[in-house]
Amino acid sequence: MKQDKPKRSLTLAVAAAIACVLQIIALTRYVRRLPDDWVGIVLYVVTTVAFALAAFGFFFQWKKGKSRGAQRQ
Repeated sequence: MKQDKPKRSLTLAVAAAIACVLQIIALTRYVRRLPDDWVGIVLYVVTTVAFALAAFGFFFQWKKGKSRGAQRQ
């Protein structure tokens, strides 16, 4: 079970990165359609940053778990 955790962290990092890219695309479309809706734009920016932070967090967790696995072997 412990061996599966780094793989899960990498999967979540990739998923969060894809979600971040999709949020950026959605944000650009939203700004083009409703440039004066600052509440919506701020919400899109906040969720984009949250997905980016999640992706980096899961990536670093994967790197940390990967290095622990190498030390055990």
